[in-house]
Amino acid sequence: MNTTGLKFKTIAVATDLSETASSALRYAQAVARQEAGTLVVIHVIDPVGYAFPEGAPAFIDANQAAREELQRIEEETRRHGIPIHSVIETGMVYERILQAIKDYRVDLLVLGTKAKTEAGRAALGTVVRQLLGKAPCPILAVPPDADSSLACAGSWRNVLAAVDFSAASISALLCAHQMAHKQLTALHVARCRSEHECSRCMERLRLLAPFNEFRTVPVEHIVKSGDANELIADYARIAHADLLVLGAPGKVLSDEDFSSSTVLQVISKVTCPVLCVPAGREAARSEFIREVAFAG
Repeated sequence: MNTTGLKFKTIAVATDLSETASSALRYAQAVARQEAGTLVVIHVIDPVGYAFPEGAPAFIDANQAAREELQRIEEETRRHGIPIHSVIETGMVYERILQAIKDYRVDLLVLGTKAKTEAGRAALGTVVRQLLGKAPCPILAVPPDADSSLACAGSWRNVLAAVDFSAASISALLCAHQMAHKQLTALHVARCRSEHECSRCMERLRLLAPFNEFRTVPVEHIVKSGDANELIADYARIAHADLLVLGAPGKVLSDEDFSSSTVLQVISKVTCPVLCVPAGREAARSEFIREVAFAG
């Protein structure tokens, strides 16, 4: 069971019930087991894909097939001792997922990402981009090959937090500080492109993520200059990160935002799950956090 201060008691996973989505489902099950939490499986059917009248039988068939598959998932999950509830919604996908997050008071939403073969990067669909900008809870983006890291799901040993001193990234760092079981690496990519002279950035980073004496988890503080997307991905590999934690973008992202969005770029490059934390977490609203965030 998770012994850190951060608890995910209700874990939701949004799934299209495809084979690609099964990795995210298994990861969500592993987190729920580790957290002794409840799993909510959300499947949304978009009626736009079943235009009437020709599409009516297909819509009915899809609904029935989804119910049968969700029943199978529920039975399998309960055999592992995990409380579970599944729900089928109809409508605009991201809106129905957001409503389910509210209805079930979800603490963590798990989403799968899909590999894009020609560029070797994740193709984050419209729904994922919308949820990253609007979800009130942290989102865990799980790559297709996450089965190799199931053993540490919910009990993350090596955690990397990337911090740009925005409210969202500071909130993410505080979450990461509570989640690391073995090692926390706090990374700031300096905009001044002179990390050797940026002692103030290092000081701010150390104030935000001091050594945790209670849990004796060591913290490595790193300030580097360069391309944030590449450096974060590089350090995720160097630190053997089981989990990468970032601040959520705070706005809905479009296809055009891919090249300029650190969140989307990093998710597409790393092989470990990525936790995106919104700025609205309680810890990020304290006077101390605001003082450090806007000290510049």
